[in-house]
Amino acid sequence: MVPFITAWSSERAPGFAVVVRDGRIAYADETKRDRDGSGVLWTRKVFSPGVGVPQFKAVHPLRQRRAMERLLCQVCAKPCDKSAVWMLSQREYESAEGPWPAPVMTAHPPLCPGCVERATRLCPHLRNGYVILRPDRIAPAALTGVLYRPTPLGLTPTAATIAYDDPRTRWMRAVQLHVQLKDYTLVHPRDMNVTSPQKR
Repeated sequence: MVPFITAWSSERAPGFAVVVRDGRIAYADETKRDRDGSGVLWTRKVFSPGVGVPQFKAVHPLRQRRAMERLLCQVCAKPCDKSAVWMLSQREYESAEGPWPAPVMTAHPPLCPGCVERATRLCPHLRNGYVILRPDRIAPAALTGVLYRPTPLGLTPTAATIAYDDPRTRWMRAVQLHVQLKDYTLVHPRDMNVTSPQKR
């Protein structure tokens, strides 16, 4: 089982030229599909899931964003809607700012209940413990990608993560969308039909 958001070896980045147009970065040959609904420019990748070898440590930018925006299961791609849960490693959860249930920011898309047990078996980042969260509110929080800085010699790119409402998003070529999970409840693994005990 290869998760929906996993990148494949055939999905390489096509050649592109980044230019400045109307006070923001753009592709020289830009199309409407290159930006999201908020006008953020996204990294281009060939879309050919299932072709080649799965790259389990890499995420396809478009599928990751679609899973976040449409609440699609990151494993099977089915709509989660109100049944959506998020599985975070124990370390990710413990890095949340403030006392429980402080808002948590994550770049991991949701899971449907039917894929939770599979994720606990197959996902390496969950092997040292995890939590399952069901949020009442989900909001775009940040973007990870390449931030361009205009200089007299041209554009200087730097890897960065910035807030979703940061004015510098006009200089960002995004790779991943982060969301903030708010007003969530912790779900016990047995309520998701996960028989293996939660590691601590």
